[in-house]
Amino acid sequence: MRDVHGKAGMTLSEVVLVIAIMGILSGMGVSGFQSAIANARTKDAAYNIASFMEWTANESRRLSATLCVKVDPNNAKLLIAYNGSCSNTTGAIDTLILEGACRVISGATCHAEAIGNTNFATNGAEFIPKQGLSAAPTEGFFAVQYGNREIRGAAAKASNQNNFSPLMSFEDCLWTGI
Repeated sequence: MRDVHGKAGMTLSEVVLVIAIMGILSGMGVSGFQSAIANARTKDAAYNIASFMEWTANESRRLSATLCVKVDPNNAKLLIAYNGSCSNTTGAIDTLILEGACRVISGATCHAEAIGNTNFATNGAEFIPKQGLSAAPTEGFFAVQYGNREIRGAAAKASNQNNFSPLMSFEDCLWTGI
């Protein structure tokens, strides 16, 4: 025998409750996903800048010429490698374009305290070929930021190392290697 008075479906309030719960959970997931994207893009930019700087050091030695890497004054997403010193550039030889919302930043104070005193975004990074040594500057960094988030990345050269290292910082200016 069948129960003719039993429920055959869901009430409107049950459907609305399920949809509200799904909306809350998906909203939390989207926020976490956006943070993951920001983290990945910042990390990618730090790696790309470190690689571009290493390429420039090698190119300077190969050409036996002074090269300079500067941020384009009209586009903070563009790094340009030039022939000549940073005070007298003669022509662009290569470029690096940062993807997404990443841009090179120059005004953050915690960067200088944490990873060196020379922010290359201000005056550029000069690569001078030296016999048997890297052409890279002694120390300094290019720092990047994704949008307005507190996640920052950097390609830094310390005076006690021979290469540029990609670094990350999350809100507290404590830099860690990637």
